[in-house]
Amino acid sequence: MDRRSVVVLAQGLALLLMAVVLGGPLVGTGPLSDLVPLPWWVLAVAFAVTEACVLHVQTAREARTVSVSELPLVLGLFFAGPVDLVVGRLVGSAAVFAWQRRSPLKTGWNLALISAQTALTTAVLHLVLHAAPGSAPLAWLGAFAGAFAAHALGSVALAAVIAVYERDLDLRGLLRDIAVGDPTAPVVVTVGLVVVTSLQASLVSAWLLVPALTGLVLGYRAYATLTERHLGLERLLRFTQAVSDSPETDQVLSRVLGEARELLHADRAEAVFVGNREGVTAHVRLGTSGRLSRSEETVQADAWVLDLVVHEGGSVLVQRGTRDADQRDWLDARAAREAVVVPLRGSTGVLGALLVLDRLGDVRTFDAGDVALAESVAAQAGVALQNGELVDQLRHDALHDALTGLPNRTQLQRGLAGALERVAGGRSPGAAVMILDLNGFKEVNDALGHQQGDQLLVVVGQRLTDAAGSAALVTRLGGDEFAVLAEDVADEDAAVRLGRRLLRALEHPVPLDGMEVEVTGSLGIALAPAHATEPAALLKRADLAVHDAKASTRGLRVFDPTVATEDPRRLALATELRTAVHEGHLEVHVQPQAEVATGRVVSVEALVRWTHPQLGRVGPDEFIPVAERSGLIGPLTTLVLDRSLAAVAAWRAAGTDLSVAVNLSTRSLHDTDLVDEVQRLLRRHGVPADRLTLEVTEGSVMADPARTISVLHRLRDLGCLLSVDDFGTGYSSLSYLKKLPVHEVKIDQSFVTGLRRGGEDVAIVRAIVDLGGHLGLTVVAEGVEDQATWDLLADTGCDLVQGWHLARPMATDALLPWLQQRERTAPHRPALRAL
Repeated sequence: MDRRSVVVLAQGLALLLMAVVLGGPLVGTGPLSDLVPLPWWVLAVAFAVTEACVLHVQTAREARTVSVSELPLVLGLFFAGPVDLVVGRLVGSAAVFAWQRRSPLKTGWNLALISAQTALTTAVLHLVLHAAPGSAPLAWLGAFAGAFAAHALGSVALAAVIAVYERDLDLRGLLRDIAVGDPTAPVVVTVGLVVVTSLQASLVSAWLLVPALTGLVLGYRAYATLTERHLGLERLLRFTQAVSDSPETDQVLSRVLGEARELLHADRAEAVFVGNREGVTAHVRLGTSGRLSRSEETVQADAWVLDLVVHEGGSVLVQRGTRDADQRDWLDARAAREAVVVPLRGSTGVLGALLVLDRLGDVRTFDAGDVALAESVAAQAGVALQNGELVDQLRHDALHDALTGLPNRTQLQRGLAGALERVAGGRSPGAAVMILDLNGFKEVNDALGHQQGDQLLVVVGQRLTDAAGSAALVTRLGGDEFAVLAEDVADEDAAVRLGRRLLRALEHPVPLDGMEVEVTGSLGIALAPAHATEPAALLKRADLAVHDAKASTRGLRVFDPTVATEDPRRLALATELRTAVHEGHLEVHVQPQAEVATGRVVSVEALVRWTHPQLGRVGPDEFIPVAERSGLIGPLTTLVLDRSLAAVAAWRAAGTDLSVAVNLSTRSLHDTDLVDEVQRLLRRHGVPADRLTLEVTEGSVMADPARTISVLHRLRDLGCLLSVDDFGTGYSSLSYLKKLPVHEVKIDQSFVTGLRRGGEDVAIVRAIVDLGGHLGLTVVAEGVEDQATWDLLADTGCDLVQGWHLARPMATDALLPWLQQRERTAPHRPALRAL
């Protein structure tokens, strides 16, 4: 016997001792009235009947019983001796307890309490009557006082037992219970006194009392049942509202199991979910601390109940004392006395079962009503769990990319805000944001289809995640753009090392549709707090850095504040440039190119000019980078090509056949529509393809050699001429020159302007001219400012020259008048006569 049982037993013995002390002086005392003698066995029957018609009230972990036993108690006080009253009440109550199968300890404690209460009630009545024997009103007062005293004694005794099990004595609640009393006791005592008075007036009235008392008992029983049902429905409503307000799955399960215990007055509740493996079930239990615990178990005894509940969708009631072997084994395996098992249904069918084990107290066992209540709980739980799963899925989808499963821009911004807060608070040395753009993704989509393009993005996302590890958050911003957030980044070197590791992860080809596809990337890095301390600003700087990376020969760039393009003037230019491009406010000027040996003008280079209404002339070196970063370079290139070819067509119509050279930016070479656009414009203006020269820089080629060379081959096949601008400034010029399908090279003007000083520039120019001659390429020198430089270039064997010594850039409609004027002023030189 444990310590708590010993304490409860001691309390029972104390109650018995109290009964002896209070009832001892009344032994041998007869009834107050001999009119209707009530022997002990009649009282025993009456007490048994009234004790069976009870209302059970759950208090914490004990079942409290409220009965109409005050009715035979009042009759016994007046028509039976004290000993007969005590014996009759003990025998009747003991019979009921035996029928209810209460435990011996609880039965003994309750009988001891009944003995003490009966003795106390009798002693109080006799004490009051001792002051004025034979006074009926005083007798009535004594009956009420005795019932109140008995209730107070019962409250104190019950609170003491609860304190033993709960280790907490609610003193305020106890005092309130004593002061308020049992609300039904005064009514029952009053009815008893009415019966006593009626019998004392006339025994014939007993026949009228029988149907009245029977109706009272039945009405009380119906009221008790209705009250309990009302309380259950009220709690079920609160439970429904509670789980509806809890979108989290764990919160729903916690409330389901907690309310299932309370609604069914049970000791335990758990949820069992059927797993994919045979015989393995997931168990979710609610501990006494309110925390959920999970486990995977293989319980063979569960097989029969899960088969009935999960597979057949039925409910199971396992009552106390069951003789079914499977049920007994299952109860023994769970150390339970009784159980209710009902199905938990989800959107895909029955997910598992809700188990409610061991009703508290020995007064009642689970019945069909409890099964119905458990089914209601499970039904509400199923709906709430589905809602919780839906909310969880919606929350996941709101923060993750649907294709790759990576966190999306929203989650990146949340993580970035937290990281910058930690940096500002001194809890982190720094953070880095990296934006990565894939090179050649559109070509994969166009060549292999969007399904293969999506597969490529998934592979890239996985590679980036693997490369970053736990050191960074990898997100997809959309399209072929990814972002990486790295916290605790101490310096730029650490960020660059991570960035290079990410780019190296893309070096290996990706197998798609039976072929291997190479993919590269351009990555820009911005650091906090060095470059910005606000999320939006830091992302913007990383975006600027990735644009620089695409335009450079390297795949990685760290944001450089000295070349930032986000000052107010540049921001205003971006908006106004868009308007200028779309409304055609830009102009195309041309600068002639002439043969070195003859001076004959054979071609021109197209140069775009922009005169701003307020700012005046805006140089290309200022607005071209703005167009690159704002996505306007494509429309701008189309505008220049269109105006240039229109001018060539007009010159040809006037009898002057010249070719035109147009510069292509890095982003233009990455535009898959470039070749089609060039072909469309040539056809539109009726200009032969060999009258268009497209100039590219070494940097634009090196940004993505494989793709650029492929585009150049398509342009050459179209019939266009190709030129490498600023030749000699790239570190890999010679190695790539053999691979490029070009027709000419343009010597960078930095070498040309230094020719008159001699030295290295002369050697470099001669080397380029010799190289061009061996490869069959036309060599153009730009930046020729005087006749001396022209003569030096003629000595090297250079083919064409361009510069202010020949002519400054001019409007397209001014070229023909300029040519005519040149012919008139120098008629002796055949070079002045254009073809």
